Amino acid sequence: MVGVAETFSKGRRLALAALLLGLSLLAAGTAAAQDFPGLSQVPGLAAEVASQAVQAEAQLPALLDTSWFESQLEQSEARLRQVDQRIAQYGEPATWNIDRLLDTRALLQEERTRLERVLQTLSTRQGEGETLRRRWEERRDFWRQWEKQLAKESATLPQETFAQTKETIVRILREADAANAPLVVFQEELTRLLNRNLAHLTRVDGALRELRAQTFQRTGHPLFSLDFFRQFSEGTMAEVHSGLREALRVDPQILRDQGWLLFTQILVVFATAIFILRHRRTAEGTPEWRFILDHPWATGIFTSLSALAPLYATPPALWRLMLWVLLAFSAAVLISALVRNPLKRFTVYLLATVLITSMAFQLILLPAPLMRLFLAGVALVGMPLGLLLARYNIARHEGKVNVFSLGLRLGAFVCLLSFLAQAAGYSTLAAHLLDASIKSVFIGIFAVMAVRLGQGGIDFLREQPLLQKRVFVQRFGAEVAQRLKTLLKIIVWIGALYNFLSVWGIYDSFGEAWAGLTGFGISVGQVHLTLAMLMLALLVIYLSIQVSWVLRGVLDTQVFPHSSLDRGVSDAIKKLLHYFLVFIGFLLAMSLAGLEMRNFAVLAGAFGIGIGFGLQNIVNNFVSGLILLFERPVKVGDTVVVGTEWGRVAKIGLRSTLIETFDNSELIVPNSQLIAEKVTNWTLTTTRARVILPVGVAYGSDVEQVMEILKEAGEKHSLVLEEPAPSALFMGFGDSSLDFELRCYIGDVSKRLGVRSDLGRYVDRRFREENIEIPFPQRDLHLRSVDGAVLGQARDKSAALAADAAPPSSINPPTG
Repeated sequence: MVGVAETFSKGRRLALAALLLGLSLLAAGTAAAQDFPGLSQVPGLAAEVASQAVQAEAQLPALLDTSWFESQLEQSEARLRQVDQRIAQYGEPATWNIDRLLDTRALLQEERTRLERVLQTLSTRQGEGETLRRRWEERRDFWRQWEKQLAKESATLPQETFAQTKETIVRILREADAANAPLVVFQEELTRLLNRNLAHLTRVDGALRELRAQTFQRTGHPLFSLDFFRQFSEGTMAEVHSGLREALRVDPQILRDQGWLLFTQILVVFATAIFILRHRRTAEGTPEWRFILDHPWATGIFTSLSALAPLYATPPALWRLMLWVLLAFSAAVLISALVRNPLKRFTVYLLATVLITSMAFQLILLPAPLMRLFLAGVALVGMPLGLLLARYNIARHEGKVNVFSLGLRLGAFVCLLSFLAQAAGYSTLAAHLLDASIKSVFIGIFAVMAVRLGQGGIDFLREQPLLQKRVFVQRFGAEVAQRLKTLLKIIVWIGALYNFLSVWGIYDSFGEAWAGLTGFGISVGQVHLTLAMLMLALLVIYLSIQVSWVLRGVLDTQVFPHSSLDRGVSDAIKKLLHYFLVFIGFLLAMSLAGLEMRNFAVLAGAFGIGIGFGLQNIVNNFVSGLILLFERPVKVGDTVVVGTEWGRVAKIGLRSTLIETFDNSELIVPNSQLIAEKVTNWTLTTTRARVILPVGVAYGSDVEQVMEILKEAGEKHSLVLEEPAPSALFMGFGDSSLDFELRCYIGDVSKRLGVRSDLGRYVDRRFREENIEIPFPQRDLHLRSVDGAVLGQARDKSAALAADAAPPSSINPPTG
C-alpha cells in the first residue's frame, strides 16, 4: 500500500508539472503572438529594413578596409626581421654589452606596445562587425517568426515583400561575414608576431639579468696574465672595422618617425640663442643668467637637448652618442663660464672627453681586450691626476679642503678601485665604476645648470615691465619667485635622483626607476597606498595651499583696495577661502590616496574619540575661531583690552589670536578666551572714544574760572570733536582739593593718550597764568601719648635750638 501511495503521489506531481508547463507555453505563445505587429505594418517595416540596409552597406566598406592593418603588419614584420638579423649578426644576447641589450630591449618593448595597440584597434573593429552581425541576425529571426505567426492566423501574406526583406537581410549578413574573415586572419598574424616579440624580449631580459649578476663576478682574465694577451689576434681589427660600419648605419625609418623631434630641437636652439642675443641687455641685472649671456648658442643647445632629448623613443646608438657629445660639451662651456677656478674647468672638459670617448668605443663594439686596456689606462692616469689636482686646489685655497678637493680625492679612489678590479679580471665592475661615476658627475652638473637657468628665467620674467606694473607682482613678486625657485629645485633634483639610480644600474632606465620607486607601497586593510599616490596627495595639498595664498594675495592687491569692505570683513573672507581650498585639497588628496568617502566615517569616529580624550581644547579654539570670523565681535585691527593688557588685534588664527600690545610685545590669546571671557573692544562699532582728564585745585580757587579753562582746553584741541561738545564737571570736595573732570570725545581711539597729554599740558600752563594752585596732599599729626623720656629729650633739643638761634648778649669788661 505504501508503494502504491508513493507511485500515485509521484504521478500526481508529474501531472501537475506538465499542466504548469503547458500553461506557461500557452502564455508565452500568447505573449509572443501579441508582440508581433499586424499585417498592415509589413510595408512600413520592410521599408525600414531597406533603409537600415543602406546604412549598413555604407558602414561595411570601413569594416572591409584592412589596408592600415596590412601596413602595420608589414612594418612589424620588417622590424622583427631587423631584430632577427641583429641576433644573427652579433650572436646570442648573452654575449652583448649592456648598451646593446638596453637598445634592443627598448626596440622590442616599443614594438610590443605598438602590436598591442594594433590588436586593440583590431578587436574594436571586430566588435563593431560582431554587433552589426548580431543586430541583423535578430532581424532575420524576427521576420521568420512574424511570417509564421501570420501564416497561423490564415492571413494573406505579401510574399514578395517578405522575400525581398529576407534577401536583404541575408545579403547584409553575408557581407558582414566577409568583412570579419580577414580580420580574424590579421588577428592570428598579429598574435604570432606578438608571441615572437615576447620570445625575443624574454631572451634579452634574461641576458640583462645575467649581466647584472656578473657585476661582482670575474668576467675576464687578469689584466697581466698571458691568457689576457692571447685574446689579441688578427681578427681583432676586423671586429673594430665591422663594429664601426654597423655603428655608422642609421635606419631611415627612425628619421621618418622621429625627424620632427630633431627639427624641433634645431628650432629651439635658434630660438633660444636669438632670444638671449635680443634680450641680453635687459637680463644683465639677473646674476643667475650671467654665464648664459656670454654663450647664447651653448645655452640653446643645452636647453634644447635637456628639454627634448628624453622624448626620443629609441634613438640609435650613433644618434645617442651625438646627443651626449652636444650635451656634455655645451654643459662644459657653460660650466667654464660659471666657475672661475681653472682646475674645475679643466676637470669638466677632461671628464667630458673621457665620457664621450668611452661611449664611442662602446658604440663601435670595441673588442673586450682593447676596451679593458682603455679603461685601465684611464684609471691609471686618473689616480695621480686626481690627487695632483686636489693638491693644487688646496694650495690655491690656503690649505682649506673644500668640496671640490674631496671630489677629486674620491675620483682618485674610484680610479684605484677600477684599476684593481680590472687587473683582477672583474672587467664588468671596473667599467661600471668609471662609467657610472663620470655620468653621475655630469648628471649633477646638468641639475645645477637646469636650476640656475630656471631661476634666472623666473627672475627675468618677474622683472619684465609689463608684470612690474601689477600691484600683486610689486608686493608678492619676490615671494612668488622664491617659492617657484624652491619648487624648481625639488623637481630637478628628484629627476636627478632617478637618473642616478638608472646610471648606477639599480634600474635600467629613468622610466623603470620612476615606475619602481613610485610603485612601492604598503597595504592597510583594503587600501593599497603607493609612493606615487602619496606624492600625488602631498602635491595636491601643497598646490591647494599655494593657490590659496595666491588668491588671497590677488584679493589683497586687486579686489579689496577697490571695495568698501573694512579690514575685518576682508580678513574673514580670506580666512574662509583659505579653509575652503585647503579642505577641498585634503579631500582630493585622500581620494587620490585611495581612501573612499565612506572610510571617513571611521576617521570621524576616531576623531570624536580624540576630542573626548584630549583634543577638546583644540577643537574649542578652532570653533571659537570660526565664531570670531562669522560673528566678528573682534576683528583684525581692533583695539581691545584683554585682562589688563591693551593692544591691537594683528591676526586671528586657526587656534589663537595674536594681539600686539602698545609696548610692542605680542600677546597670544586662545580663541575660546575671546568668546567665553570679558573683552573690551574700543573699535567694535566706531573708533570714537572719550577722554577724561581729572584735575584738582586748591580750596579757595574760583570754580567758574577753573571750569572755563578746562572747557577752553577741550575746545581748542584740534583732535577733540565738536559734537558731543567738551564738558567740564565739578566732581566734589576732596581731602586737599576741589575735584574737576574735563570730558571730551576724539575720532580715533589710538590718539587717546596723546590727546590726554596735550590737554594736561594746556591746563597746567593756563593754571600758572591765572595763579590757580594745584595742591598736594596735607596731613595734621596729633600725638596723644608719648613716653616721658622721649618727651624730655625733645624739649631739651628744642631749647638748645632756641638758644642757638637767640642773638649774642653784650659782655661787660671786669672792673678793677
